[in-house]
Amino acid sequence: MPKSISATDRLLCSPCPHRARRYARELLLALGAVECHAAVGGHAELLPALLRDVVIITIRLADRSWLEANADAAGAFIALQAALQPPPLPELDRILADVLSERFGLACQANHLAGSVRP
Repeated sequence: MPKSISATDRLLCSPCPHRARRYARELLLALGAVECHAAVGGHAELLPALLRDVVIITIRLADRSWLEANADAAGAFIALQAALQPPPLPELDRILADVLSERFGLACQANHLAGSVRP
């Protein structure tokens, strides 16, 4: 989840409200858990729960009212909430990074740095 981790890290390095900073830290921990789980080939039934946690924390970070007010920009992310199965990790990574970039004005940085993030 390198794009999501990068976007979240950039958010933490920017001036942001305390609430957003707290959720960004939680999101980094959850993303790290997903990365570790994928790296060690953990139990398949655990991955959807980890990904659900990532989505829930991202909802809190982006703020549900912002997501609803910006449905055009956040459409792919909003669709995740109703999905029975999460998309493949690279697609989920892109969706999360995009919504964070849109919500916190990181779009230019995210697009610029996305290619330089190491897997």
